[in-house]
Amino acid sequence: MGKLLILPGGFDFLGGTLISLLSLAKGFELCGASKQLCIIVWSGSLTEKCLQEAGYDSCLHSIKAKSQYLVMRSAFAWINQQPPGDALLLDNCVARSLMPLLVLASAKLRSSDRQVFHFCHDLALSRNPLGFLMRKMAFSCISPSAICNSFFTAQHISTLIPDIQGVLYQPVDFDRFNATPRTSLPPLGLEPIIKSGAKIILMPSRINKPGIINDKNIRAIIPVLSYLKKMGHFYHGVVVGPDQSNDGSYAYNLLETAQKAGVADRFTILPPSFVIEEYYKHSDIVVSLAPREPFGRTVVEAIACGVPVVGSRTGGTGEILGQFAPEWTITPEHPVDIAKTIVYTMSSSHTQDVLVKGRNWVRSHCNLKAYAQGMMIMTGLDNHKLV
Repeated sequence: MGKLLILPGGFDFLGGTLISLLSLAKGFELCGASKQLCIIVWSGSLTEKCLQEAGYDSCLHSIKAKSQYLVMRSAFAWINQQPPGDALLLDNCVARSLMPLLVLASAKLRSSDRQVFHFCHDLALSRNPLGFLMRKMAFSCISPSAICNSFFTAQHISTLIPDIQGVLYQPVDFDRFNATPRTSLPPLGLEPIIKSGAKIILMPSRINKPGIINDKNIRAIIPVLSYLKKMGHFYHGVVVGPDQSNDGSYAYNLLETAQKAGVADRFTILPPSFVIEEYYKHSDIVVSLAPREPFGRTVVEAIACGVPVVGSRTGGTGEILGQFAPEWTITPEHPVDIAKTIVYTMSSSHTQDVLVKGRNWVRSHCNLKAYAQGMMIMTGLDNHKLV
């Protein structure tokens, strides 16, 4: 019985890649195939802790090392000792620092005839020509087959990895994300906002440097809040996620921008949370304004929770919303239109019908079992029938 070996591109970040690993482990479990999954982790890392706490310790191969570089080097050495019939999935290994390691590992990987796949969670774009050339060389040496989280990602990643194996939309754990009535108190950070009577615009996202290629575009919500205020509507924007800067400057700049726009009392930043579903359930609408979002996990999670989403008509967000709610898509550069679309979505008698249609789409295309089975088929572990 072959195994799927998974090597993540990072181990200490709470984000979509980690959530996808947890979802894949649960999907394999639901398919009765946990013994065919082996996730390589850095001992003591956030990834290891989360997978262990979720009960997937038996699916892990833990490596002790002083740095991520040494973990990755040891991981490739260990992989080379495994049966060549075990396929390798490189999970979002696109960081520039990993490229030399991929080049060094490529010779043994290719000579072993081991099947190598790369799961592409983002577009792996770079404004730095050297960064692009390094990625191009590394992936040319490794020569993996790509599995992408959206057709949008597949379109862009093809310049680095021409062999596109297929697209797997990221799954949703419906035990956590569902539209059942609220049974718990709201998270502490939301309590004062709810008591104020404001409608909550939720934006679960990391706060990154403005202007980068994969900018989450959080700053675009500030003029939207300003227009909503001028229109006489009481909305409060809430960002839940980490500040990617080393000194908290990205969040500080965001709060300063809100202050200058006169909406500081209508904008809040909260730390990342492992129970983000509680934030969805106590929010009124989710807004996603990233123009090049590869997939848009927050979109499918929100829809599963029965929360409407206004989002960019481009990227993975537009790809998803276009399936069931094209009227909820907007152009991120037009704050007035965004504000009007938010008000329309919140007041329209058709919104609940669209949400039902959306939940049906999410259950069909973002199912844990189907996701795991799709991964098995694409990587050669197709011993289980699709459920």
